[in-house]
Amino acid sequence: MEIGKLNQRIAVLENHVKKDAIGNHKARWDEVFSLWASVTVSNTVGGAAEETNTGVTREIQKLEVIIRQTPQTKKMTSTVYRIRFEGIDYDIKGIVQNYQTQDYMKLICESRRAGSKDDIY
Repeated sequence: MEIGKLNQRIAVLENHVKKDAIGNHKARWDEVFSLWASVTVSNTVGGAAEETNTGVTREIQKLEVIIRQTPQTKKMTSTVYRIRFEGIDYDIKGIVQNYQTQDYMKLICESRRAGSKDDIY
C-alpha cells in the first residue's frame, strides 16, 4: 500500500477506570494517540445494517481501517481500545496483522449509534 492512501485521521481511545472523590469507579475512554489511516466501509455482507434488541432499533456501520504497524499499534487489543473517526466511536471487533511484511495492519470496526449508550461496558 502506498503511504498516500493513508489520508484519514483517526484517534485511538483507551479504556481507563477512574476513581471519583467518593470512591466510585467509572470507565472512561481517553485519547492516547492519533494516526493516519485508510478507512473504507466494509465490503462484506452487512457493511451497514440495523439491529433490533429488546425493542430498540440501532444502526450498525462496519469499517475496515488500515494503519501502519508501529510498536504502539502492535499493543492494541479489541477489549481495551476503540477508535474515533469523524466524531463517531467505533468498537474494534478484530485486528489482522501482516506478519509477512510487518508494515500495515487492518482493524475491523463497528459503530454503535442510535439506541445504545457508548459509556456502558
